[in-house]
Amino acid sequence: MLKNIAKTALFVSPALAIYSFLAIKLNVIQDDAYISYRYVANFLNGDGLVFNIGEQIEGFTNFAWVIYMIALGGIGGDYVFLSRVTGFLFGGGLIVMTFLLARLVLSERDKWFAVLSSLLVGLNMSIAYWSPAGLETAAFAFCTMLCLYFYLRRSWLLVAAMAITVWLRPEGALVTGLLIAVEWLSEWKIPRFTLRCAAIALLTSLPYVGFKLLYYGSILPNSFYAKTGFDLDKLKSGVEYAWLYFKQFGWLGIPYIVAFVYYKRLSKSARAILLFAVLYIAYIVLVGGDFLKVLRFFIPIFGMAAVILVLAARMLLQNLVERTRLLVIFMVSLPLLFFSWNLPVDDVNHFAFYEHFFLRKMKFMAESMKKTDSTNFSVAVPTIGIFGYELIGHKIIDMVGLTDSTIARHSEPPIPGMKTTWKEDKHNSKYLLESAPDYILFSTGKKPSAPAERALLLYPQFMNSYRAVGWFYRARESQTTGVMNPAFKRMREITGEIVPSYPVGYVENYKRGLDAYVQQDHRKAIGFFDRALALSPDPPYVYLVYQKAFCLMAIGKVPQALPILDQLLQRDSLLFEAHRDLYFYSLLGGDSAKAATHAGWVEKLTPWYWPKVKRDVARRMESFQAEFRRRELEKQKQEGAGK
Repeated sequence: MLKNIAKTALFVSPALAIYSFLAIKLNVIQDDAYISYRYVANFLNGDGLVFNIGEQIEGFTNFAWVIYMIALGGIGGDYVFLSRVTGFLFGGGLIVMTFLLARLVLSERDKWFAVLSSLLVGLNMSIAYWSPAGLETAAFAFCTMLCLYFYLRRSWLLVAAMAITVWLRPEGALVTGLLIAVEWLSEWKIPRFTLRCAAIALLTSLPYVGFKLLYYGSILPNSFYAKTGFDLDKLKSGVEYAWLYFKQFGWLGIPYIVAFVYYKRLSKSARAILLFAVLYIAYIVLVGGDFLKVLRFFIPIFGMAAVILVLAARMLLQNLVERTRLLVIFMVSLPLLFFSWNLPVDDVNHFAFYEHFFLRKMKFMAESMKKTDSTNFSVAVPTIGIFGYELIGHKIIDMVGLTDSTIARHSEPPIPGMKTTWKEDKHNSKYLLESAPDYILFSTGKKPSAPAERALLLYPQFMNSYRAVGWFYRARESQTTGVMNPAFKRMREITGEIVPSYPVGYVENYKRGLDAYVQQDHRKAIGFFDRALALSPDPPYVYLVYQKAFCLMAIGKVPQALPILDQLLQRDSLLFEAHRDLYFYSLLGGDSAKAATHAGWVEKLTPWYWPKVKRDVARRMESFQAEFRRRELEKQKQEGAGK
């Protein structure tokens, strides 16, 4: 046995080394992992297995993973760091399991095909991205492959593997169901072995099921209700998600086609691997893929896909003599390995960079709120991960319903004409406004992106009661420039009947105008803002009017913009950005009294921002004065030359 372990370690060591390098280089921790971390922190603090204190809602889908982290934290371990290390180790386990599956269906003569399958997984950028990301992804994928391995070996250890897989994620029940289907389809007989294992696993899981029913009142997690639903758009999304897999890792489906062509020549074990992978892909398509990037849902079958690829290659090369076959394997392996890494590398690096940036930004926002607001404030936000973890003790309303049962189970219907790329389409604006959170934080600043964000702009109560405050943010301390990260703060009481009364068209044009503004195409942005204003009933949204004025200033039409800002502040004095801009232009025009008035408002509305405004305005004044002096000197020189 030790000899077999040593041989396996030797064969998979190159793949493990490559995987370790890629995973350490990417060094991703996913925002969603912090949802589980908040549950763990609340439990360790004595507040129960909850996201918000006093609300028993199962907003996580990785029960066993959460319990594992609680155990780590209970003995004083750093559960955030150790969860990442554990995920990293399970990612290495996927490479080992791939090799073992390949050896199970290949002869000793074909051992180099098994090595190739492990290398394909070791070079898999998705596995390197997700394994150390803090979630249970790699652990669940490992247990899925373990279930398949024990099924093929007809080992009763399958019972334990099934139970652990279900405890890790609800999809573990799907894994059990697929194994039952695979045994029936591949052997055309009643799947007695798998059914027996499933029945025993169910019995061992009864305490787990009972706890969920007693504590949360449901077997399925709340996120199931937040994410599920079937329509043609989801099916289309699932097809696009699967097509991305086939382009980047599935070799356009060619290995699957070849395997089915030679299906009758495959062993029972090889057929089972092929059927399981195909059925799992069908499931992914039917549920619409995943809202998280980098093909997370395909992690459980990447190893199987690698085995299917080498099986297809083996069948195509089976008639070659040994020496020729080894040469062809070597020549074919090099481009296969290169493209396995190269095809997805740009996408994965892009999303890794974005995730690092997003985590820093959301952590900054949470820390800034704590520094500038000492109350026990509440926040509604559609991305609750690290933001919620940094604000433990504060009520966080998940705008897309992952940790909120009202939004998940009583979502408002889709709004006709509202387009979005977000897969999380659940929202309940009426409930959210009735809850009256102290802050509402959009995922992309002021720009409404998610359906839950866009829907709010249809309600006068949101537009009347919430005004932006902001904190200046630099992605890196070494940067001299940065951006204002805004949040909407409730500054007036919410009154009246909460019903949408503004048209969808105005929201869509407002959003497109903000898109153009971000791209610094200010003239195009003004066009969209004008369309939004034409569609909007009175009074128009104050930030729609302000953004148009700001774009006018950006293209040099200051005389047109300043009266708009003055009129806007007469209507609503709570717009700190308008006060900031008029403070500068009042100083520039020599109206010190007016400048002092606007300065007072900026300091009142955003006292933490006021020192930076003073510094920035002083620098801009110096710059304008220097430019004025330069032009005067140039004018004098020209006049002197004329004389």
